[in-house]
Amino acid sequence: MLSYRHGFHAGNFADVFKHFILVYLLHELKKNKPFTFIDPFAAAGKYSLTDPFMEKNKEYLNGISKVLNAELNDPLINNYLNLVRKTNPNKQGNKIEIYPGSCFLSSLALDKEDAIYLSELHNNEFEILKKNFDQDPRIVIEKKDAFASLDKMITSYKGTRLVLIDPSYELKNEYEKISKLVKHNSSQFPDVCYLIWYPVLESEKTDTFVQQFLNLKIKNTTQIHVKLKNSFLRMQGTGFFIVNAPEQMKSDISNSLDILLETLKDQNQPSKINYDVF
Repeated sequence: MLSYRHGFHAGNFADVFKHFILVYLLHELKKNKPFTFIDPFAAAGKYSLTDPFMEKNKEYLNGISKVLNAELNDPLINNYLNLVRKTNPNKQGNKIEIYPGSCFLSSLALDKEDAIYLSELHNNEFEILKKNFDQDPRIVIEKKDAFASLDKMITSYKGTRLVLIDPSYELKNEYEKISKLVKHNSSQFPDVCYLIWYPVLESEKTDTFVQQFLNLKIKNTTQIHVKLKNSFLRMQGTGFFIVNAPEQMKSDISNSLDILLETLKDQNQPSKINYDVF
């Protein structure tokens, strides 16, 4: 993880699905005050499309660029896209030069009385993260290991809390560590909402992780598993577990998810969304 830079992948199809779901959850959960968003794998916060990391693979061309240029009329998708546009106030139409990460989206979506906690271990990413948010009094930024400190992060805030868990999954045993992390914290804080992202790969890692997580039998768990076959990325889809999702979430976002899939899929490859509540 300490060599991983999210800029390689920022704005790709997985980010689009993740950030659409995140913005929905932020808008719904912040209705219950006090509200805190906790992002313990925050990375840099926002990413320039001209950065060498993003220029390397240009994954955003098959992600956010497709969705912006599709000019969709879905109100929930546009809630997310409007925040992307707000990150680019000097650009016209659907053109962008900056793609916002999860924590930057949260800073735009949340109210002035809400709180945001960010943590990042990568030295360069941490320094950039601090610069991106040094003027926002709502935000606390620390350099801490989420696997060792997430429970302390959660304890620091009261009321409604949303925790985003989206590591690189490049460290050895990181899938297993995520399962243990969520098991521990969901038992300690059963009223907190957790959004867990995972990549869908053509390997046993994905199936093993999904089964391992489901075997935890955490109450009120939602799984959204997107199969999106393509020839240009190692990822062949993207997946999410949401613990304590809003009751109406499935009815609210299912149509929007279908629209995103239709927009982002390779027309010559199979695609599918499975939405299950356990």
